[in-house]
Amino acid sequence: MKTIADLHMHTNVSQHAYSTLNEMALAAKEKGLLAFGITNHGPEMMDGAIAHHFLCMKGLPKQIHGLRFFAGAEVNIKSYEGRIDLPPAILENLDFVVASYHVEAISPSSLEDHTAGLLNIIENPSIDCLGHIGNPVFRCDYEAVVKACAKHHKLIEINSNSFSVRPGSHENCLETARLCKMHRVPVIISSDAHSCYSVGDHGAAVEMLESIGFPEELVVNSSWDRLKEWFEI
Repeated sequence: MKTIADLHMHTNVSQHAYSTLNEMALAAKEKGLLAFGITNHGPEMMDGAIAHHFLCMKGLPKQIHGLRFFAGAEVNIKSYEGRIDLPPAILENLDFVVASYHVEAISPSSLEDHTAGLLNIIENPSIDCLGHIGNPVFRCDYEAVVKACAKHHKLIEINSNSFSVRPGSHENCLETARLCKMHRVPVIISSDAHSCYSVGDHGAAVEMLESIGFPEELVVNSSWDRLKEWFEI
């Protein structure tokens, strides 16, 4: 299984990341990708970008170094009622919006709360994708979440970075992937790169998906045609 795009990545606008937009673009080109995205953290993360950063992304070109550029955001889920830290008026101008739990933005709670929060997020029309839901700190009812994604036409991210930086994620990601396979829910593989040195590092996620015979046609960024169809570009 190959990937042709990496859409969940961070530049040094997020202060715990280390590379510029141009450095990320050049790294994506060197890896042979056809598209890349930048999704810096929303403003209610401890070092998130200001809201104006996301508003101004609409002024960036759609092609950078010959690659299709996706202007995006990783919004923080701020309540289990589904509040996020950027408004629809900003998000509607972006190409790709991931919503994620982070311990820096919300205190972990119960499985029931974590599930309720994701179900509320799934109903938000501004959100395209759920980020790194395999994180065991925010374990949820994965079947309920996957079924809701199927109903509301949302993507689930298989975050390759989680396998190394979020201990205990592997089994949760495996469970999620099996449910996505069963319910025919598309996924997107991402590196969650915080520097140009890990752009396109999808190996751990690809290996896990291949181990369960996950259908390549359900991996949105496994071909240019699938990516274009999903994002209507």
